[in-house]
Amino acid sequence: MKLSPDFRADLATGVVDREIYTSEKIFELEKERIFARSWHYACLTRDLKKPGDYFTVSIADQPVLVIRGNDGEIRAFHNACTHRGAILTGERCGNQGQVLKCMYHAWAFNLKGDLTGVPYEEGYGPDFDRGTYGLKPVHCDTFHDLVFVALRPTVPSLTDFLGEMSDHLAPYVQGIEPIGRNSWIYQGNWKFWHENFQDDYHAEFTHRSIRDLLAGTTARGWNWGAAPGHSVLQWAFPPLDPPKYARALQRFSGVDFSDGTMPVGWSSMLAQGPPGPPEGFEGFEGGGPPEIRQEVLALFPNLDVQPGPKDTPRGMKAGYIQTVTPLSVDSARVDITVYSDIEDDEATRQELLENLADTQGSWGKLSCDDTEAAARCQIGVRGEGGQYNLFTRGVAPGRGGEGADVRDEYSQREFFRVYQQYLQDES
Repeated sequence: MKLSPDFRADLATGVVDREIYTSEKIFELEKERIFARSWHYACLTRDLKKPGDYFTVSIADQPVLVIRGNDGEIRAFHNACTHRGAILTGERCGNQGQVLKCMYHAWAFNLKGDLTGVPYEEGYGPDFDRGTYGLKPVHCDTFHDLVFVALRPTVPSLTDFLGEMSDHLAPYVQGIEPIGRNSWIYQGNWKFWHENFQDDYHAEFTHRSIRDLLAGTTARGWNWGAAPGHSVLQWAFPPLDPPKYARALQRFSGVDFSDGTMPVGWSSMLAQGPPGPPEGFEGFEGGGPPEIRQEVLALFPNLDVQPGPKDTPRGMKAGYIQTVTPLSVDSARVDITVYSDIEDDEATRQELLENLADTQGSWGKLSCDDTEAAARCQIGVRGEGGQYNLFTRGVAPGRGGEGADVRDEYSQREFFRVYQQYLQDES
């Protein structure tokens, strides 16, 4: 496709034409020029512990299979048999043993992608060459415990692609493993979800649970873009108010929490004690850290990592990783992986899984709000209520930083700066 969108505004300024959320032509360009030419998170290395362990992902509409070989190497291939194109597996993850075999005509491939078995091969004649029908490889690389894949050979190195984000991300993604997953589809453009996790302007308004439990959570924080196209959103953890949270839950649900019993979720570890830092935040010299910070790391184009609070015993290796995959111009799938420290015991993992699932799963107290917001935005941008979306908060020059307010939108502007570069690059 040769179309180069003629944006009526420079997206990097934060004045964003709503056409990018509704145009089928721009959606096709996104698949061709962004998703095919960038690195994408696939799984954790500990999803692939043994030879034959595999994980499947979709990069826009391209199915990809990541698998560990007998030599210990992690490789990626297009998840399509070279005979008739059937996907080799429709499962999300598992173990294929020593052979990848197509269910249609039983063509078989080894863990390096070589074609090793063709039933009744003589029917293809003496010139048939198995060597020309191996699985088509996909670029694969790792950043500590994260596995990334890229469709095109012209992508920059993973190190260059991560750019300034490497130092922010590295402390969180070493010595971790997956403990649970959740996926769902929402009716909205994929960018609405990614924008949302670069945005702390909405939290106190969209999320009643945050407003009740963490009053003032957006009072202090920071926001900055990390080239190329990434961002860090950081805020100071305010005092917790479990009694107020319990009263609000009771008022809106009709469930009586007067006996101190609380549902699973962050409430389960907060409601038993007085207001203050949750369990695990103590133990610092002086009784507690002078300031507890939490971050959301957003990586271009569609990966978000939300660890626990920084510099706390649990927070650095506990949290969730999520990707948003476009299905159409107005629908997308969210995939969340909850992760834990490899040294955690089962009880700790179960508590962490319940806490995060209760807030960030498809049914969670936060994610359900964000899903509703994305769907409402999609309906609105299709109407004639305005031509542009505004991401112009924060007037100081540059890409933000610790001098920027957490509600500022330097993060989104850095995303759109690179987004526009990709879409207008016809090379």
